[in-house]
Amino acid sequence: MKLFSSLLAMLLLLALAPGALAQEEEEEIEKDVLEVAVFFGGALPMGGITDWSVEVQDIGTEKLGTEFGFDAGFDVGYFWTTNFVTGMNFTWYQFTIDGEGAEIESMKHRDFSTSAYAKYYFFGESNLAPYIKGHAGVDVLKYTTRVWDPNVGGYEYRELSYDPVFAFGLGGGLFYYTHDYGGVYAEVNYHTALSEDAGGSYEGGDFTFGENASILDFHAGIKVFFGGE
Repeated sequence: MKLFSSLLAMLLLLALAPGALAQEEEEEIEKDVLEVAVFFGGALPMGGITDWSVEVQDIGTEKLGTEFGFDAGFDVGYFWTTNFVTGMNFTWYQFTIDGEGAEIESMKHRDFSTSAYAKYYFFGESNLAPYIKGHAGVDVLKYTTRVWDPNVGGYEYRELSYDPVFAFGLGGGLFYYTHDYGGVYAEVNYHTALSEDAGGSYEGGDFTFGENASILDFHAGIKVFFGGE
């Protein structure tokens, strides 16, 4: 945790240092080698997960819809050309639940997403650079589900882990240089996990997720570029 805090402080210092990007005419364009970004934002559930329900033995269908939440994560990417980057992303989504009762209010729905991404920047003469981005990877959903717990001799809610599933998405953003080595950015992505057939189990009880998890996420963060060729 201390190492992460130190890294974040370094990124903030580099990315938000005062000064505009100097536009210099050179015979060859300098190419960055790595980009590192951290971000935080909101996550809007879409489709079937907004009124998500699961079949519970002896109880029947119980609805525990997914409501607006937030996300956080990081990107690490490599520049193959001046404009084209591929890399890895990790995003953590957390949502509130459409349900009643004190026990439900203390629970959350979560989605842990790890993906590879490809990105293309449209650099120009200004400090603003739009880009497009596609990603694909694996999601693990941890959704609050009512399960039978033999240890207590009754039903209770647990954040049940469902099987890892393939996920993909497409989006874009706008980056703004605040310094030669980095800046700030805002990004929007449409993300879908193919989780309809994902299974989960607890103490002999089996569950099927039943919906594809679609999310519109919008976040902002800081980005630092390393190296040059």
